[in-house]
Amino acid sequence: MALDPKIASLKAAGTYRFEFDKSQVVSIPANQTRLVVGFSKTGPFNTPVFVPDTSFFKQVYGDIDRNLERKDSFFHRSCLSALERGPILALNLLSLDATDKVNAVRFATSATPEAQANTGADYEYAKFYNRDKFWFPSTSDFLTNVGANQDVLSSITVNDLLDVTNLGQNPISVIAKKSAASNVLPYQVTVEEWYGAANVPGFLDKDSLISDFFVDIFVLQGNFGGDFDGDVLAPYSRFNSDPLFQKYFDPTQGLKRKKFATDSTDTLLQEFFNETEVTLQATYTACLIPDFVDLLGNNLFVEKVVNADTASTGLFVTVNEDLFSGDILIDGVPGGIDMIGHNIEYTQATSIQDDINFLSYGGSIVSDLSYARTQTLSTTVVNSASTITTSVPTAGGIQIQLVNTNAIKDAIWNAFSGMRANTSSLVGSFIYDTVTTEWVPVTSVQTVGNTVTVLLSDVGSTQLADFPTGGAASYTYINEADFGFVRNTNVNGGAAGIIGSYGSTLQKQFANGTLTDGDEAVYKDALGTYTSYLAMNAIDFGWIIDGPNATAAGTKKAISDPAYYLPAVSITPYEQDSFTTLTPQSQFTIDSTGQFIKSDGTALWPVNTLGVQTLKGALNLTVDIIGDSLNEPTLKPNEILIATTSPELADIVVGNYLVHFEGSVTIPHSRLTRINIVEGGLTPSEYAIIPAGTTAIKVTCQSEVSVTSQGALKTVEVYYPIDSWVDYLNVFELPGFALDSTKHVPDGTNSRQNKCLSPILGGTNLYKALIDRETINFRYVVDTYGNGIEANCKAIYTNLCMSRKNAFAIVNSPSAKDFKKNTDPSFSDATGGLSSKFISEGGNLALNPTVRFSLPAATSGGSWGGYYYPFLTVRDLGKNISVPPAAYVSNNFILKYENALPWSIVAGVRRGVIGGNGVVGLELNLDQEDRFFLEPFGINPIVFQSGTGPTIFANKTAQQVPKSALSSINVREVVIYIQDGIEAILKNYLFEFNTAQTRLEIKTLADNFLSTVQNDDGVYDYRNIMDETNNTPEVIDQNVGILDTYIEPVRGMEILVQRTTILRTGAISTGNFQ
Repeated sequence: MALDPKIASLKAAGTYRFEFDKSQVVSIPANQTRLVVGFSKTGPFNTPVFVPDTSFFKQVYGDIDRNLERKDSFFHRSCLSALERGPILALNLLSLDATDKVNAVRFATSATPEAQANTGADYEYAKFYNRDKFWFPSTSDFLTNVGANQDVLSSITVNDLLDVTNLGQNPISVIAKKSAASNVLPYQVTVEEWYGAANVPGFLDKDSLISDFFVDIFVLQGNFGGDFDGDVLAPYSRFNSDPLFQKYFDPTQGLKRKKFATDSTDTLLQEFFNETEVTLQATYTACLIPDFVDLLGNNLFVEKVVNADTASTGLFVTVNEDLFSGDILIDGVPGGIDMIGHNIEYTQATSIQDDINFLSYGGSIVSDLSYARTQTLSTTVVNSASTITTSVPTAGGIQIQLVNTNAIKDAIWNAFSGMRANTSSLVGSFIYDTVTTEWVPVTSVQTVGNTVTVLLSDVGSTQLADFPTGGAASYTYINEADFGFVRNTNVNGGAAGIIGSYGSTLQKQFANGTLTDGDEAVYKDALGTYTSYLAMNAIDFGWIIDGPNATAAGTKKAISDPAYYLPAVSITPYEQDSFTTLTPQSQFTIDSTGQFIKSDGTALWPVNTLGVQTLKGALNLTVDIIGDSLNEPTLKPNEILIATTSPELADIVVGNYLVHFEGSVTIPHSRLTRINIVEGGLTPSEYAIIPAGTTAIKVTCQSEVSVTSQGALKTVEVYYPIDSWVDYLNVFELPGFALDSTKHVPDGTNSRQNKCLSPILGGTNLYKALIDRETINFRYVVDTYGNGIEANCKAIYTNLCMSRKNAFAIVNSPSAKDFKKNTDPSFSDATGGLSSKFISEGGNLALNPTVRFSLPAATSGGSWGGYYYPFLTVRDLGKNISVPPAAYVSNNFILKYENALPWSIVAGVRRGVIGGNGVVGLELNLDQEDRFFLEPFGINPIVFQSGTGPTIFANKTAQQVPKSALSSINVREVVIYIQDGIEAILKNYLFEFNTAQTRLEIKTLADNFLSTVQNDDGVYDYRNIMDETNNTPEVIDQNVGILDTYIEPVRGMEILVQRTTILRTGAISTGNFQ
């Protein structure tokens, strides 16, 4: 026997089925699930979703969309109706092209470099999904879509270690920050402690805390994001006039974190979340380390945690996992994961970057600060009405006493009474000694009645006789509030340096840490441009510079008593960052015509203004230390001693950081080390390096501390973790995907409807997945659209079922309304009424239509689908509306599995009565004449029968030409049942030997199976052949086994005829009739 060409074409292992219809006149279902196909504006698309009940459906896809129903799209109502009879698979189809885009933000996760683009970018929407079969959001496709470099860590880009997008259709806003300490208490352990010394991943530093890799992500409904594309300078300015939100947003910096600067938690942020007009949709605490598992076995990887809720929140994240696979360090390096600020020290030294911008953090780390040349202007008063006496008290000092009995005091009396005493901790007033040309500190001020007594220091060369007492006595003084000079330290030609006195902004910003060693100043004059690295020192300045203009001998006067020198900052410029060679004053001065340059390299500060390019004040500060492991051998390299009198002592706390490594050319990144222990009350008896009479604290860090030495002076640099000094958080809006009503949404036309259905056209990956019986199980495909006046009406469904070979399509015929209003072709008769005859003919052919309505032919799967007409009438919101019948009809098909057989006919009063929530009738009552035309055409009429209601009144597949057993739905169903059952038998014999015994076993099982079908009225008769007659040597040599099954399906009684013959009396008893 020659091998059948169809069989000869088979190449891949598996079972195959071929069908030969010899009945022309001229399985045990794997499940009873229905695949309901349509369109929803919300919810997952291009993937079947198992829906167990109506509440789940509404949660995912929403409630009935009556706007879509006006466009002949009834997906929601159809699904909800079908769910009355059990679970369904919902398939929401969305046709996308390359112009459909969605915004994604590629967060930087490191303080350096400043690589994050807050505006995000638009990327092709479909490419966020794996589209090999059913669509699902894919982290790997996400990375490919945004062009992530998955091969090597870059020090100049974001590296896609946390990218986010919104795959939903409602806008959300996202905040991402380092996890709050309270959220990650179990992970406040080092990497080495967590993994074990021998198992530390190569991409992590063993001394980092596991908690350093956790992020808190907040998802808000709606748009609270900054307008980074529009108002670049003030992206949050729209909140300025909002009475509710204006207190939460700074127009330039974003969402405020704390109500008060001293708050230890994000108090104002939490208050914002609690506002009734703010919906915090989700909060996550998750880890950036791929597949990080806690001690209970929970996977806390940010992809797993966040993406589990994508269906409800829309938020989808990805992490470039490939970069974690080797020994390339990611922890604390540029472009890696550095939420502490490890690398800012190196960035400062190399002038690479002036801002941080990662996650929701943003802020300056190199500020262009300016300090105009200012002076302290003294005041001179002359006695006019007071009696002045001077004396030397026994306790020491020089006393000046003024008495004035007038009701209105003179200027000198008021001036003396307004003075303030200097103390060891407070700056007070000074009086100028014209004889010694020094400023003498006031040490006491007492006002009693009409008498003011002022006591001056007598230290130095000041004498009692230096202070006049006459009626015209003149005094020059300076009060505490008058101080604030910023001047060249020395007169022109002296050593370079600038002094910022007590009261000046320069001194204040040094005191609070805004200015620190290593800050830069770039001076430009006619001869060139000069960069200086600044050494900052707090000093007690023994001079008062009084008067305008440049520092000169006539304006720079000494303070007589060193105990009351002015607190000040001294800035000394060096040509190198190693502080080796002093910068000449001609290249660093505020007394000449040159100007300092801003950090952008072009803008200039005004003449006589110091410009400093410095780290942000709250970020770091320099601290003097007493000892380290070099001068105190009993200390370890990770320990230092600091005097308890240090003004920076309050900043030496557990959780802050010291510099561990400053970076180098070969290792271009710095590293901080965390302060773990602060031990106080140490004395010289414990550490000899502690000076006598001094106590100290010992600071123990996680790793070795970097100490800078300048002569005998040793300093360390303290850094605050970034999360502690950034006061505002950026908020990022992710608008999500916006449906385009001109191409995505049904509009009531056939062309748009077919476009919406195009994802399941033959050839697409989704189509291939749906026809693969091993990929997904469903028994029925349910149409949810109206319309369909076209050739091969909705053949997309029948083609799908024919290719799948074990599903049946339940399809809506066009509605009577659509038939009636259609003009090409027309279905109206001469009176304007709807003609069923014209429907069966494809239209009024006498009018020469350009389109002829037809059902799918056999080659388009006609026998794999049943078409139902007309629409049902249901009660909805107090009125009657017409809805397509397929979903309701599908309930009848499911019901037969409960009280009949899989191949029972779904028609008539037993199994064809249509019920359902709100069903009250039909849009059109069909009579027998209508059915006379519709049934032979292949449309199953639904008629309204008195006493039963809407009833299916036919059992027709769309294949009515050529007429065959497969023109009846029950035959198609029994064939599916038989083929499913026999295929299940054959699967057990795949890759067994093709022997007579094996073939006999298969035939016996098939016979037994078909016997049960025969007993249940599925077939009249059957025959299975699997022997040498159809398994010839040629067949066997192709590694093929053939089982031929022949069946005679049971037919239904679609037409019952009652014949009554009237006979003469006695004809029956005599047998005289035929």
